[in-house]
This record gives sequence, C-alpha cells and structure tokens, in this order.
Amino acid sequence: MKAVAVAIIVALVGLLLVGIQQQRVVALRGEVAFEASEKKKAVDANTESQATITTLRAEALRNAAYTADLAKRIKSSEKKAEKARKDFEDLKRNSKPVRDWAAQPLPDGLRGKTGSSHKDPGRKAGSP
Repeated sequence: MKAVAVAIIVALVGLLLVGIQQQRVVALRGEVAFEASEKKKAVDANTESQATITTLRAEALRNAAYTADLAKRIKSSEKKAEKARKDFEDLKRNSKPVRDWAAQPLPDGLRGKTGSSHKDPGRKAGSP
C-alpha cells in the first residue's frame, strides 16, 4: 500500500510538473505571438518611413533642380537687363534725334522759373 501511495504521489507530482510546464509553454507562446505582432508593426512602420524618406529625397532633388533653373533664369534676365541698360546709354549718346531733343531748352515752367510777371496766386504778400 505504501508503494501504491508513493506511486500516486509521484504521479501527482509528475502531473503537477507537467501542468506547470504546460502553463509556461502557453505563456511563452503568447509572448512570442505578441513579439511577432510588434515586430510586424515595427517593420511596417520602417517600410513607411523608408517610403517617406524616398519621397522627400526625390522632392529635395526636384527642388534643387528648380532652384538651379531659377538661378539660371535670373542670371539670364540680369544679363538682358544689363544689355538693355547699355543699349539705352549708347542710344542716348549716339542717337542724333535724342541729342537734338535733349539740346532743346526747357520751358520756363519746368526750369523752376515763373513767367515774366506772373506771381503765384497761392502766396500772400509778406509770407516767406
């Protein structure tokens, strides 16, 4: 009877140990599943981040190309404006019709002089 009791106790202890191990396995499987889902989320977030980085790099390259093109256009416009100023200065110096027009005397009203005896009607006598 003692042997049977010891055998039952050993069997119960064995079942208890197997049950504890089974709980540990179930808990570990849950942790593994949780870690796998977290890993998938992290990989998905990384993929999205990489796509965003790629998009931003492409946008930066487009902006750099646009800026370079804009700088070329500005330089070209500045050259055209400088040429136009030079052409205008040459025209002022070398054009006979422009020189003839510039040689004309200014009318009295434009030189800051009033006519021969006209006084400014807006000024009162004695006012400075």
